[in-house]
Amino acid sequence: MDTQQLSHLVDTVIDEMLAQRKRRLQSHNKVMRVVLSGEDLSTLPSTLECLIALERCGYLLVIAFSHSARRSLLQSHCLQALAEQGVEVICDNQPPSSAQSNYHDIFFPALSTNSLSKIALGIRDNLVCRWAFHALSVRKTAIITLNPECRPDRHSALPPALKARLMNYASTLTEYGFTVIGLPESTPGLRSRRSLITLSDVRQHPQGQPLKIDSRTLITPAAQDEIRDRHLVIVQPLQEDLCIWQR
Repeated sequence: MDTQQLSHLVDTVIDEMLAQRKRRLQSHNKVMRVVLSGEDLSTLPSTLECLIALERCGYLLVIAFSHSARRSLLQSHCLQALAEQGVEVICDNQPPSSAQSNYHDIFFPALSTNSLSKIALGIRDNLVCRWAFHALSVRKTAIITLNPECRPDRHSALPPALKARLMNYASTLTEYGFTVIGLPESTPGLRSRRSLITLSDVRQHPQGQPLKIDSRTLITPAAQDEIRDRHLVIVQPLQEDLCIWQR
């Protein structure tokens, strides 16, 4: 096989892979866009738990990694761990376009401090920010979980004033229309009912008080176990259906 034939074969394989990916996206009615940012590997276990739960719930995962995530080990570790769990994903690091609105919701796990600040300030100079504002423009549900250094319930080396500023930024995102997980219930602009409940959320929930959810609430498997262990009561409007993440 000469060089020209090899080049033609490679092009053919690439075209077929792209065509297969397009057919999967068009045929799947539950597509979750996921955008991973930062380079902190300590956030990966909780992120993987959420992604595996989404896949078990029937979502096709289309994942984009920020520039910092691609430069660090976050992208390779994430894709390897998902493959080991038998979770098939589509990796798409292209910026959003008008044609890329065929997804159900979008998820920004452990949003980096850098991207949190830029989104709050309306800056769109990286992949994460572009996907965030694209989701708003096409009226998709955008769910964000805060990274540990930004969460008020976690120890952080950040100066109190800086942490307070980041909390204000997170609150600003809720005003834009994002669902931000990890903010105190008293934070201005926070929606009264969560769209995503994690193990940390359940552990912080007061014993004896009902856990209020709505029809779009997703509960991670570890959070489900904690709910059962603590015998918490889940309350939702009777007219709505409960949606729980299951393995």
